[in-house]
Amino acid sequence: MNRLDTIIYPLKGERKNIFFSGKGGVGKTSMACITAVQTAKNGFKTLLLTTDPAAHIGNVLDRPVTDNITPIEGIENLYAVKIDQKKATEEYKAGLLKEAEGKFDANTIMAMKEELDSPCTEEMASFQKFVDFAGNDDFEIIVVDTAPTGHTLRLLELPMDWSKQIQLKSGVATEISEGDRLQKQRFDKVIEMMKNEKETTFAFVMYPERTPIVEAHRASAELLTLGIKTQLVVANLIIPEEQAVTSFYQKRRSMQLGYIEEIKETFKASVLLQVPMLEDEIKGLDMLLEIGSIIFK
Repeated sequence: MNRLDTIIYPLKGERKNIFFSGKGGVGKTSMACITAVQTAKNGFKTLLLTTDPAAHIGNVLDRPVTDNITPIEGIENLYAVKIDQKKATEEYKAGLLKEAEGKFDANTIMAMKEELDSPCTEEMASFQKFVDFAGNDDFEIIVVDTAPTGHTLRLLELPMDWSKQIQLKSGVATEISEGDRLQKQRFDKVIEMMKNEKETTFAFVMYPERTPIVEAHRASAELLTLGIKTQLVVANLIIPEEQAVTSFYQKRRSMQLGYIEEIKETFKASVLLQVPMLEDEIKGLDMLLEIGSIIFK
């Protein structure tokens, strides 16, 4: 088994989680879909999950994807789901307020409602949904298409804010409930799983230009402070040599090759995958299988 295989496929009886992150528009969703299709093709029960509110995994797969785990028709072992942030937030707020009924007076409930209108509540609701899916033991591989880099980092830092939400739920003088204790354990389990490099592969996707490389490196360094190593980097949209037949494309390809060397130097400890620029839009299972066979050879 080569090094790429060890960071994509789980050992026997274990599970693998693969997170794709990076600057917006670099091809995270396509890479997540290609990877999930590849692992499913090789017999691993795979869940493709997106935490990006603007995700289009359904368009790339050319199959409907909802906020319920759904089998993807046309390929065995592949399932997909997206987090509906608005729906998750409403469910989360309703749950908190239901718990508060009977515990607090009307003024306190009103103050809670105002507090729950903050952006932090949306983030916590999405994180709770993410924990629900990421903690699902029915799958051998979970491939996660994340929101753009800054949102991903915020997602991972959310457990730090967990105590504030508990204070909001319980009231200043009330001890943490058993339900909250169990929820905290689930949060901690998923975060520890993400820090375990045998269980989890964190990948950054970028096209070979300065800004995406700088942003990916900065985010990778931040992840390292949380105990999460970057094991895979993807250089996307590389002009194929056979297509560089004009001076314009020759110059662009030469520039890209220089940046690929910079990626290798910047991410020395990571495996590098190089993905060619294609003339057609990446869409549909046949195309995803074809690309997977090229880049995961």
